[in-house]
Amino acid sequence: MARYLKKMLAMALAVALPFALWVGILLAIPDHRGGSIAATIRYKADLMQTAEGPRVIFAGGSSSPYGTICAEVAQQLDCNAICVGATAYLGLPFYLQMLETYAEEGDVIVLAPEHSLLTGEAVDYSLVWEGAGRDPDVWRCVPASYLPGLFSSTAEYFKLKLEALSSGAGGYNEAFGPLGDVTLHREPLLASGYMEGDPIDLSPERIYAENLERINRFAKKMSRRGVTVLFAFAPTDRLAVVSSGEKTQAFAQAVGDALEIPVMLPLSKALMGGEYFYDSNNHLTTEGAQINTQNLIAGLREQLGVQTLPERAQAE
Repeated sequence: MARYLKKMLAMALAVALPFALWVGILLAIPDHRGGSIAATIRYKADLMQTAEGPRVIFAGGSSSPYGTICAEVAQQLDCNAICVGATAYLGLPFYLQMLETYAEEGDVIVLAPEHSLLTGEAVDYSLVWEGAGRDPDVWRCVPASYLPGLFSSTAEYFKLKLEALSSGAGGYNEAFGPLGDVTLHREPLLASGYMEGDPIDLSPERIYAENLERINRFAKKMSRRGVTVLFAFAPTDRLAVVSSGEKTQAFAQAVGDALEIPVMLPLSKALMGGEYFYDSNNHLTTEGAQINTQNLIAGLREQLGVQTLPERAQAE
């Protein structure tokens, strides 16, 4: 038995050591993709650790920072408001682990996952590599379930890093402000009012039940910690939706029925006209973000039953 265990250990080391060496080489290459949207997650991991409470934390894909004006939320609710969304392609499990790692008692989390996170896994492992870089605070948020995908995508990420060597290392993406949301002024860029190559099917049969169950499990953990979790449908260009009105309504109903947390912003308000979208079917213009933010503030007030977060804290 001892001989068998020694052989197994030797085999494991024979696999693990070359992989560790390969990852070391990969991370040693200068990071020239630090100005990407995915890489903003590094700043947001820091923000989760430094922003003082009580906090409202907006989390989702890229629609979250493009659709939320944190300073407006902070002013109207008298609290700190931050946005930790970067790109949907980091996957819902990543965001849930990030929030679980860094959320504090008294926080209010607004989960607003894009449709791709409600209908599938949507993880791009090369973007996870790109987002995490050499940042240990971000690697703490990477789920163990991602390891096989990260292993299989090392060659792709290596290629991307080599291609970017001549571009120069970028700092924090200049479109984003200090609270994690996009502060760059944005006007509509889509000629047809929507991105024609990105149809959105919101049929109920496309719902990925596992992600809704993940949200429910996460919310229960957070409740035990004293953290409130709310759900908001993410901004979506109604012109890009290809499912019928009946099916789209059934999609919203099925999501709401499956979730065990309040839906503070219904799909009917998240579906907005093409004139409010910037460069994709989920990125709002500055005007669109203002509308969405006011809807979020109204939803927060209704769900929390107070006008400001300090009033809520005093009531508790």
